[in-house]
Amino acid sequence: MLKRWICLLLALMGLATPALAEVYAGVTAALETVPICAEAAGTVAAVEAEVGQRVESGQALAALKSEKVFAGQDGTVSLVEANAGEDVDGTVLEIAPVERYTIHCTVDKAYQSAASTLLHSGETVYIKCTADGTHRAVGVVTQIDGSEYRVLTLGGELYVGEAVYLYRDGDFTASLRVGAGTVVASDTQVYEASGALSRLCVAAGDVVERGQLLYELGGGSVEAACAGILADISCQPGESVAKGQVVAGIVPEDAVGVEIEVDEAQVSRIVVGDAASLTFAGQEDECALPGTVVEILDAETLGTYIVRIKPEAGAQLPLGMSVEARF
Repeated sequence: MLKRWICLLLALMGLATPALAEVYAGVTAALETVPICAEAAGTVAAVEAEVGQRVESGQALAALKSEKVFAGQDGTVSLVEANAGEDVDGTVLEIAPVERYTIHCTVDKAYQSAASTLLHSGETVYIKCTADGTHRAVGVVTQIDGSEYRVLTLGGELYVGEAVYLYRDGDFTASLRVGAGTVVASDTQVYEASGALSRLCVAAGDVVERGQLLYELGGGSVEAACAGILADISCQPGESVAKGQVVAGIVPEDAVGVEIEVDEAQVSRIVVGDAASLTFAGQEDECALPGTVVEILDAETLGTYIVRIKPEAGAQLPLGMSVEARF
């Protein structure tokens, strides 16, 4: 009888003894990711940060190449329609050529000789109006198409729409007349673009030379919007990115937590707000870090849940680190 009472007492004592805390395996993971967008369109020149690296706010993650636009001819900037820093979709600027006039010509009125009807590109010609000969200029043959050709004036005074004769000599010898033409205004060169105007190198009234840099589109860099761990970066050198395109993700310093997978039979024991003790790979129990359950989510595996735990403030943890959690 005494033996039976001793066994019963031991059993009752066993029921009253609290169970040891259950251990759950988990891993450090992002509780929040901040998307990083390109502030301007451009082509990626270089990626300057690696996934898993800690970055500071404002740090360059990727460098963007700018598109440089150069003058196609000598002239004067006659119009500027945009300012640096603006988004443009249309005319940026216009350049009026140095030579104000172009003459569309034909050999129909040339002196009837083989020499007078044979012209060469680059040849200098002398021009006077057909009305009274008082308006005169010097030009150079630029384009030849059969019996028609074009002359670009290099100096003198003519009027748009005026009819002129053209000669091989400055004395306007009749036997050296090489044709007739009509004066038109030289074409203004229009520069159009679509994108962010990052740099404007000229102003209205500036005299420019062919090949001179006029403006740049895009360029700059993609920068970190906050300090933290670079979780991903989706752009590569040579790729084009659009303005507003998400190209990277950063996990803020205080948003690295722990995720553990718990089956449905045990998850009822855990609630949001519960305290947890976190032990990381290679650490002793006395180095355990306190944390708090902040979220419980359905897992992809049927019948399991993801419990998310946020460590105490100030813990700078890497992503993907093995963890043991006790409640």
